[in-house]
Amino acid sequence: MPRVAYDDASLTVWQGADALQFIDGLSSNKIIDMIQGEVRQTVFTTTQAKIIDLATVFHMGDFLAVQSHTSQLDMLLKHVTPRILDQEVTIVDVTSRNIFVIEYGITNSNVGRFESLDGVTHGYIDEKYSLLIASLNVECVFTDETAPFHDWRIENQIPWNGFEISKNNHPLSTGLSHLVHPAKGCYIGQEVLARMISRGRSGKKFTRVENGTIDEKYITTQGQTYSLAIIRESNQ
Repeated sequence: MPRVAYDDASLTVWQGADALQFIDGLSSNKIIDMIQGEVRQTVFTTTQAKIIDLATVFHMGDFLAVQSHTSQLDMLLKHVTPRILDQEVTIVDVTSRNIFVIEYGITNSNVGRFESLDGVTHGYIDEKYSLLIASLNVECVFTDETAPFHDWRIENQIPWNGFEISKNNHPLSTGLSHLVHPAKGCYIGQEVLARMISRGRSGKKFTRVENGTIDEKYITTQGQTYSLAIIRESNQ
């Protein structure tokens, strides 16, 4: 079970009686029905449905711990903070108190849950990998060598922040369609995504390709033999 540092991860604490409803109203997945002990991912998007950030929400009971990305945190906060208005929501950045690790090449049978093991929070966010969060004073063994992780991503066709997941793309073209809930109410970007879904076309598609078979400008994660790419549907 290899572990690799998740260097771009950030962590904010969202408190207040309206925190769940607030995130639900601004992002693509259904969050409002979460209960303590659950973890769920969702995507914040612009009015044009472009990705602002992918967030992992941990329901801690009295508050929500939201893992997002340091490179997009300022943009995310500028997007959500003005929309708090009179809702009971406060957001505090606690990134500097924690370390973040991805454990991959595993088999999770309890996706959607999290637990604390020896002081490390294990978020089972996918069948094949987990997100680990630990305080700075807790021992958590991992490596900084990312190449094997990205090789594994290519093999398993896993999109990642800063590669496939970026402000230039929308969730449906980056392998995140499972985070766009089909029966949600209105949220920012919902109309654009709903129109794409109803037409059965998203314009672009996330895929795994053999090197040399497509123009390199479509490659998002380069591998030795195969790579990940986002290509226009008309190019398939």
